[in-house]
Amino acid sequence: MQALENMLNNLLTPLRLWLQTLEERERYLVIGGAITLFIMLFYLIIWEPISSNYEQQLQTLESQRQLYSWVKATSAEINALKSAGGSSRQRFKNQSISSLADRSATTTGIKPFIEKIEQSKKGVKIRLKSANFDRMVVWLTDMQNKYGIYASKLKIEKTEAPGAVDASITLERAP
Repeated sequence: MQALENMLNNLLTPLRLWLQTLEERERYLVIGGAITLFIMLFYLIIWEPISSNYEQQLQTLESQRQLYSWVKATSAEINALKSAGGSSRQRFKNQSISSLADRSATTTGIKPFIEKIEQSKKGVKIRLKSANFDRMVVWLTDMQNKYGIYASKLKIEKTEAPGAVDASITLERAP
């Protein structure tokens, strides 16, 4: 402890001698400037980074809480839909595949691209002309998830329009 005190005195002695050579007014200015500089450095190097990190952590915590609430609510909704899913398919079991396909095509936006619908022995054959590929996939997924109807045969041909396809699809009920 004594060695640290001696070392500090040795470092500060030239500063004390220099301050004694200044007039009293200049000395107050130098000391005030040093204190101001120390406060600014403390704020910029220590306080501001800690404070901004704290604010960032609070924002992260709040977003995590919102995400947790959303996941919890969505989980309950998914479980309710899963338990109701079987009864939903049973409800549509007596409706024709063509009417269900038409209903689903309307909601997914694929209906304007349906060129022809034909009844077959097992299901329905549908011809799509210049249909948006992504919408077609959404439509087929919707048919399978809601109604238990899947594409048993699928023939897709690329068209000149980007993202558009011509398709022949045979839809059947899941066994």
